[in-house]
Amino acid sequence: MKRALRAFGLAAALAAPAVLSAQSNNKPVSLGVSGGLSLPMGDFGEGLNSGYNITGHVYFKPASLQAVRLRGDVSFDRWAVDGTNNANSRSLGFVGNVVYDFPTQSTSMIKPYVLGGLGLFNSKSTITIAGTEVSGSDTNLGVQAGAGLAFQLSGFSTFVEGRLVNIFSDNTSIRYVPITFGVRF
Repeated sequence: MKRALRAFGLAAALAAPAVLSAQSNNKPVSLGVSGGLSLPMGDFGEGLNSGYNITGHVYFKPASLQAVRLRGDVSFDRWAVDGTNNANSRSLGFVGNVVYDFPTQSTSMIKPYVLGGLGLFNSKSTITIAGTEVSGSDTNLGVQAGAGLAFQLSGFSTFVEGRLVNIFSDNTSIRYVPITFGVRF
């Protein structure tokens, strides 16, 4: 199952640029993918190594709003437990964001932005003991806020972005910082 999901994700990531290359950033709807480092913070970060983040984005640009875009994210973050290969923690998030693009000159290829969003996050921890997998998961409300730089290219844009994610959990404080690089078509 894991291999099938990885193969599907890789195929989608490789096929998306070819399928979407004709889309322009001026269209009201665009898609993007990003990935990078995910840093667990605070109490949540104790005992966890730095991990990775993979996110899919759907953008909507209302014609009536000059500097505001809406963005939906589906994100996956995973971290290994320090000192063992048998345990890990992961977060699967579904977030709606508001993105504010700072005004720049029309000839500028670099566009700074900030974002904030609200969503649902499913957090899961897994450990394998004597060949038996034991896991527990919980779904909670969370928020994220961040900033980034978009680099306008011909027909698409790239971006670098950092976000702080805070999940409101009863058991523990879950905070992490994804630092990602992405492409928007």
